[in-house]
Amino acid sequence: MSVNEEKWRLFIAIPLPQEVKYKLEEWCSEQKTRLDFKKWVHAEDYHITVQFLGDTAPGRLDELLASLSRAAKGMGPLELEAAGIGTFGRPASPSVLWAGVRGEVAGLESLHSRVTSENRALGFVPEERRFSPHITLARKYREGARLDPAALQTQPEFGSWRADRLVIYQTHMHKRPMYEVVGSALLT
Repeated sequence: MSVNEEKWRLFIAIPLPQEVKYKLEEWCSEQKTRLDFKKWVHAEDYHITVQFLGDTAPGRLDELLASLSRAAKGMGPLELEAAGIGTFGRPASPSVLWAGVRGEVAGLESLHSRVTSENRALGFVPEERRFSPHITLARKYREGARLDPAALQTQPEFGSWRADRLVIYQTHMHKRPMYEVVGSALLT
């Protein structure tokens, strides 16, 4: 790959249905005055990340799609639910606000393992941190702002769905929404 070749920032994810996105967006809208995060995720960008790939030549998309199809084969759809709220980072000033994922989480972990194994053969190195399925809602709590712990005490339920596909998203920095589907593979 030459230095000047175009690169796409890619990741693999489980998309969410519109009704779950709507419920997540509604909850976030109600919490914005209580939770002072700098960046709230656009509702169309809600997803469950399976593997971050990073800057990738667009010409590799076909081999990535073939890899995803191999990983997805035999998995079958997963019954998932978006429920609960939590944070990553320091409790007083968290870096990420997320909604939890329930349901067939063991199947999701197996899918993650299969995807990262297939993509390792293509040269994509998996992250070292443990896979923790979640839906990012907001990022970067404002320095000096006081976190209202009561806002995180509720365990809202946002809905369940049958996850039947993996998608490859391309990130378009500084756009809203910022993720575009450039490929997908069915969980068969």
